[in-house]
Amino acid sequence: MPCRVRIAVAAGDAALAASVLDADEEVLRRTEPVVDGEVAPFQLEVDRNHRPIAVVRPAMGLSYAGVEVAFSRPLDIAETVSDAWLQERIGGPGPDRYVHGPFDPALFAIGGARFVQQLLDIVTDPSASLGYRARAADACLFALRNTPDAPLCRQVLEVAVQELHPALQKPPTRTRAPWHVTSLVEAVEDAVTQVAHWGFGRLWPVPQLPEELLTELLASSCRDLHWPVLKILAVVPETRSEHLASVVADVAVEHDAKKGPDAAVVAASAADALGGCPDTPAVQQALEVLSRSERLEVRLGAMGHLVRRGGHLVAKGLWEQLLQDRSLAQRLYASELIAGHGRAEDLPAAITALRQALKSKHTPRETWSSAGLVTDPPWGSELLTFLWRHREQPPAAAEIQRLRQRWPAIRPDLATWAVEHLPDLPLRTA
Repeated sequence: MPCRVRIAVAAGDAALAASVLDADEEVLRRTEPVVDGEVAPFQLEVDRNHRPIAVVRPAMGLSYAGVEVAFSRPLDIAETVSDAWLQERIGGPGPDRYVHGPFDPALFAIGGARFVQQLLDIVTDPSASLGYRARAADACLFALRNTPDAPLCRQVLEVAVQELHPALQKPPTRTRAPWHVTSLVEAVEDAVTQVAHWGFGRLWPVPQLPEELLTELLASSCRDLHWPVLKILAVVPETRSEHLASVVADVAVEHDAKKGPDAAVVAASAADALGGCPDTPAVQQALEVLSRSERLEVRLGAMGHLVRRGGHLVAKGLWEQLLQDRSLAQRLYASELIAGHGRAEDLPAAITALRQALKSKHTPRETWSSAGLVTDPPWGSELLTFLWRHREQPPAAAEIQRLRQRWPAIRPDLATWAVEHLPDLPLRTA
């Protein structure tokens, strides 16, 4: 179902904006702009059933085209519904059973403070069945996804902590939170991370959340709460306290020591969250432990944060270790470290890494972006750039000369890249 959006641009950009919107295949219809002071608003019908994306997608296209966007907001969010309507959509008080989706499509168009309060009233009603409370908590995901505003996210997180307290006071020690608590935290995580991933904070800023609430959830024994909280911490811009940093460090080490794919995912997210923590002994120790993890993603993530904190000396110690490894991923990372942090004195390591790359049959990764399908530069391109930057140094000059002599045998993808990006390098092809 298409979504309606109101978007305003600078008055002087109205004509350009109209042209860009007309060329956008996802914009089904638009009104003519009516200049109102310094802005010119449009109303759009966007071929997207996910409202936040429908709000941000056209705005991003306009911005890429050089249009100054003032704001972009949804027009068809239902913020006022009756209790009877809501009960019908989420299954009603009904029997005490857990039913999680598929949800009524009408819930995809709800949001706002009043609706969130209606859902939280159900969640916190001790006389309601656990199943009904859980379904109301699940519905919070749609409300926050459509209106990911900071006050609403904080309100939902506060209720999650409030509902967790009595559950933790009952023996035995819980390792999983009540379902409705987990759903509330996941709803906040979904709202926060989607806004952060848009990369369009001027139109919709990343919600700021109270650190004490996140700390309490992360420090709890309920492991199913750790991952969503860590994902929030990885994207929110606030400065972390040393206490929160210590909690994140403990959780990171705890999950990395566990077996199974779930623990691996949580440990990787913890490594990301540690990157935004202050440089304390606890954080440093946790990153060092994670850098020796059995899991590649965790290991490389922790190494990246150690390098950002320690600079050239740490990077050098890591690439010397990684170049001895047979893992392709670790050798790729060693090349990135050398290219990004190496100096003229590190040319021997760069040459070693380049020769490894030249022998490889590695296929560059392809990813989708706003410009379409994008292929990463071939492995070795960053090292060739490093050599050329230091071409006056004897080791680099000798290696470049060696490459020229055997250029017909160079990997085709790297040869093509070099001709395009290093035009000053006279490479002989015959």
